[in-house]
Amino acid sequence: MKAATMATAGAVIGASVVTDANAQAWNEEYDVVVVGSGGAALAAAAAAVHGGASVKVLEKAELVGGTTIKSGGVYWIPNNPFMVADGIADPKEDALRYMARCAFPHLYRPDSPTFGMTDRNHRLMEVLYDRGSTVIQTLSDIGALKSVRYPTYGATPIPDYYANLPENKAPLGRSVHPTDAKGEPGYGSDLVGQLQTFIEGHGATIALETAVIKVVVDENRKVLGVVARTFDGKELSIRARKGVIFGSGGFTQNPDMRETYLRIPVLGGCAVPTNQGDFVKIAIDLGAQLGNMNEAWLQQEVLDEVLEFNSVPFGVFFLGGDSMVMVNKFGRRTCNEKTTYNERTRSHLVWDPARGEYVNRLQFMIFDEHARGFGGVMIPPPGEFVPPYIITADTLEELAKKIDEKLASYEDRIGHFRLDDHFLDGLKETIERFKGFAETGKDTDFLRGEAPIDRYFAPAQGFEVKGPNPWLHPLSDKGPYYAIVLAAGTLDTKGGAVYDEHSRVLDTRDQPIEGLYVAGNAGASPSGQSYWGAGGTLGLAITFGFIAGEHAAQRS
Repeated sequence: MKAATMATAGAVIGASVVTDANAQAWNEEYDVVVVGSGGAALAAAAAAVHGGASVKVLEKAELVGGTTIKSGGVYWIPNNPFMVADGIADPKEDALRYMARCAFPHLYRPDSPTFGMTDRNHRLMEVLYDRGSTVIQTLSDIGALKSVRYPTYGATPIPDYYANLPENKAPLGRSVHPTDAKGEPGYGSDLVGQLQTFIEGHGATIALETAVIKVVVDENRKVLGVVARTFDGKELSIRARKGVIFGSGGFTQNPDMRETYLRIPVLGGCAVPTNQGDFVKIAIDLGAQLGNMNEAWLQQEVLDEVLEFNSVPFGVFFLGGDSMVMVNKFGRRTCNEKTTYNERTRSHLVWDPARGEYVNRLQFMIFDEHARGFGGVMIPPPGEFVPPYIITADTLEELAKKIDEKLASYEDRIGHFRLDDHFLDGLKETIERFKGFAETGKDTDFLRGEAPIDRYFAPAQGFEVKGPNPWLHPLSDKGPYYAIVLAAGTLDTKGGAVYDEHSRVLDTRDQPIEGLYVAGNAGASPSGQSYWGAGGTLGLAITFGFIAGEHAAQRS
């Protein structure tokens, strides 16, 4: 078998596409082939087997689950069955308005029929609203995936990440959890486990350490199957009579693609090591249209960890502590430290034309001993082991010196990035200004502690909170002080092949490539730059994965 390079239907077919379909000798045949084994892929496989199709799942890694298995497992579904049961109104126009306002704020037009978005992205958001609820209800009804309300930290649902926007008329209840074995709220491993059990119980097979390296098409560019390479180097030609569905994740772990496509300098992230953008190359060779390539589900990372492990086990979701600030190389705050990970990470993307650099590329979480009493993300409570990524010092002068020494020690890996000569002065001024905010309870710079998502995570359980704003507390006049160096990262990227309401991949002429589907982070997300709420990535992945499997199974 050999790869051909030729013009077909106006597109250039490259090395990742086999075009000699008539001479193809198939090693295996199925109705549907699913690539990947995270939430999008397994939802696709579940829908396909439920539709009566025979299914083969091909997973590049050694384990099932992709990045989903590492996640909290939450999926964001507007107007979901639990909202309906609880009498929480979530009208379609209001939900779409909120999604549009967050996803494409620069395009948002409140009086436009599509709220200023492209027709395609508006349509995909409509599909999420129209089908998301029925998808998770169907998965529950057929025994593939049981869901429960999101009752984290008591009975209060987590608010949307922009619950404070006037466009958001239903800020509570859209985030849903998979169940664990006891019927309680579970995690990503529970989501993966349930879907895997269901598809294997209905005849689907999963091949691990099997990477798809090519797709097979006929002379009309109709997708007929794939060529996969096993861990021992053997190549298998696998026919897909009804369709091939890619749910193989984004390109976080491909440094070349990160540098080529993302706007923000990113060193790595939570995505599993196999998320290397394999489908981007295949999609390009097939003449597919790409979209949203400059965006990602953003998350801060501890610099020390992401330099050691490109695929970090756990990123910086929320910053803990009340007597804590996050500052840049000048010692100045850059954003509300209690806002969500996606939005906080965007503060790293600040270009200073006068200095010719990203002045916020690395940022510094500064806190005192009092903040340790609050625990929280990245802050160990008093008496617990202090990880090596936490810099400790008795004075602010010593702290600044140690931060700069750490930056110097990493110069061979991060380039030249050092504290400004006036960092210490700026930090002291910042701490003094923050002290005033704590006394009045009003952060006039960044409104810390005012948004519902800020207030959702209490400063501490059983800890006496003083002052008018529990999320603001003066930093101590004396040490010890602590610092953590933070870098920009991702949960995963969210750009790739553009798709339609049936999850069919579209070519550059907006025509479906027959037999080819995509879902999850391998596709161009209609979420744009936004993270609507907890589970924003999996809500889209499960919904469109299911749609892809359902549509493929129905093809003749």
